[in-house]
Amino acid sequence: MFALTKRNLKLYFRDHSGMFFSLLSSLIVLGLYILFLKNGMVKNWQHVPNTKKLLDPWLMGGMLSVTATTTTLMGTAQLVKDKEHHRFNDFSITPLNSFSIQLGYFLSAVLIGFIMQIAVLIVTWVYFTSVDDIAISLRILPNLFSLMLLNSFCAASLNLLIVVFLKKVTTLGTVSTIIGTATGFFAGVYIPIGSLPHAAQTLIKLYPGAYSASLYRRILMHDQLTASFRHLPSEQAVSFKKILGIGFQWNSLTTSSQELMVIITVMFLALLLVGVKVTKFER
Repeated sequence: MFALTKRNLKLYFRDHSGMFFSLLSSLIVLGLYILFLKNGMVKNWQHVPNTKKLLDPWLMGGMLSVTATTTTLMGTAQLVKDKEHHRFNDFSITPLNSFSIQLGYFLSAVLIGFIMQIAVLIVTWVYFTSVDDIAISLRILPNLFSLMLLNSFCAASLNLLIVVFLKKVTTLGTVSTIIGTATGFFAGVYIPIGSLPHAAQTLIKLYPGAYSASLYRRILMHDQLTASFRHLPSEQAVSFKKILGIGFQWNSLTTSSQELMVIITVMFLALLLVGVKVTKFER
């Protein structure tokens, strides 16, 4: 199983074009923010002190959520490629059972998602520090890395649930395009959730990646949120969070504990369904 994980990691990181395309959605998000979204959002919140230092970490949180989804999809995509080229059948005659083989793909996808999230964090942190002089405390890194790992597990489990039903690389390409295009919208980075119609907001609230984006933003923006809204009415801080997807309004605004529970629950449900699918396949 670990040999299969190692092999999948090597295949991913050797394929430089594949790595680039797995990050393309995140790069598009960054480009749209810099070229089109940033100035408008700064004007909308110009009454809030140090607006750029708030909005840059907000974008970083969304990018990390998007990165986990797209890179773990590319990691699990190796399963489809091996099925189409009949390499999966070769693995099946080894002492490993089907579940252990699937676990090898899953673990490699988790590691890919975790590593690429760290890479995106470093690049965006350096960029926004040089451009807008944002300040992110090193003390948040343990919480941030823990969330990255959990988010990688959740994203990889959902993507594995998708790819176990796919048999053709052409179908995988179509699915990848759809997910890559939609994930930025559902993470609330193309358009802030509070600017969308109610039906669209409800749809976003059903997407697990939106909750991981919210958790990232809570961690990355905490200190600056406190500083920027220190002398403003608390209602403005609540409105800012609702509009920008830092918590989601159901009966009340979700807490970080509730958002963590959503991610963990979705992860276990996805893995359970994968297990059921694999068990049926073995029979």
